[in-house]
Amino acid sequence: MTYRAVVFDLDGTLVNSLEDLADAANFALTYFGQPNHSVETLKAMIGDGTRTFISRALPADKQDLIEQTLVKMRGKYIEICTNKTLPYKGIKEVLDELKKRGIKMAVLTNKDQIMSERVVKHFFYGYFQIIMGTIDAVPLKPDPKAVLKMLKELDVKPSEALFVGDSNIDIKTAKAAGIIGIGVNWGFRSEEELRQAGANFIINHPKELLNVLK
Repeated sequence: MTYRAVVFDLDGTLVNSLEDLADAANFALTYFGQPNHSVETLKAMIGDGTRTFISRALPADKQDLIEQTLVKMRGKYIEICTNKTLPYKGIKEVLDELKKRGIKMAVLTNKDQIMSERVVKHFFYGYFQIIMGTIDAVPLKPDPKAVLKMLKELDVKPSEALFVGDSNIDIKTAKAAGIIGIGVNWGFRSEEELRQAGANFIINHPKELLNVLK
């Protein structure tokens, strides 16, 4: 099979953004007098969109604060989103090689659109033809509509694409869209979660993605 496109998840796949996300969430929680969480606790809450992230971070009896806390968290995150965030080691070298080979690349994330664009354009300017975060008219992963829309825009069939991500949500998205799902073993979730979700491949270093493309 000749693969012509690779779609990447963002947080936990291309970048380790955990500390900036945690700092922004805890800033917002503190502002509204709510308990803070450790970075490790917040890590398990990421993946289903920013609104769900904040809902999980708030106490069960404080869900009425979701919208206010979300606005405060978003504002703070945009301000600090490149303070501690870094691409995972080896990612840029792999992106360079994919670009050299003429492979089309896109980012699909459940992170807010403006937040996603800020991070991707800061660290990976010029690599990705499409950056798609949370948009009101498009359902979140693992619904396949967004990734199928992206592939149509790239003029690539699902059978010609790979989906790379660190969570069961990413693997479920790939399977629902008929795309080969690559689980990365350096992100926010466990290898066991990726296996249970049915990942076609699990890689331990970005350069191993090039072996799948051969």
